[in-house]
Amino acid sequence: MDKGRAQKIARFLYEAGQLRRVDRSGWWVAGVDAPESVAEHSFRTAVLAGMLAKIIGANREKVLTMALYHDIPEARINDLHKVAQRYFDCPTANVRAAEDQADSLPSELGKEMAELARELFDESSLEAKIVADADHLECLLTAKEYLQRGFPVQDWIENNLAGLHTEAAREIAQAAIDAAPSDWWKGLKISHKQ
Repeated sequence: MDKGRAQKIARFLYEAGQLRRVDRSGWWVAGVDAPESVAEHSFRTAVLAGMLAKIIGANREKVLTMALYHDIPEARINDLHKVAQRYFDCPTANVRAAEDQADSLPSELGKEMAELARELFDESSLEAKIVADADHLECLLTAKEYLQRGFPVQDWIENNLAGLHTEAAREIAQAAIDAAPSDWWKGLKISHKQ
């Protein structure tokens, strides 16, 4: 690899790292002082996307790549909550930021990123719908976790449930709604009871 190509990739990776410092802003509206970062949200979104792709039988590599890139534009445009989005053309801003970011990468990487961004924000394929579902599911799961802690976020759960495209995502969402966020560890800890 030539030095210029490696430098472009390194700069992009530093930009992607910025997502660790971008908070998910919608939770501030509900009174959450220290919400998760966009990077944290993106991780669980990618895990969900990979699972949904496998369950549904979609192109898993494409879904995972799209999921990993899905919030990269927020390194430049920030995470805008739904109230703020009333005043901005967010889909256009996301695509424009993704295309500018793609232009900063070596051509084969940039071309892929730009194409996936357009497809994702248009929700023009099964894979894009799966990533959108994973994004909504992750927000629903986080809302359920915040609801358990007493924050008034029931509307986030209902709104994200309504935005789901696939039956698999709706089934997972319902299971998440029916479960307590702390259920995962019950029965796993060592007990001192005889």
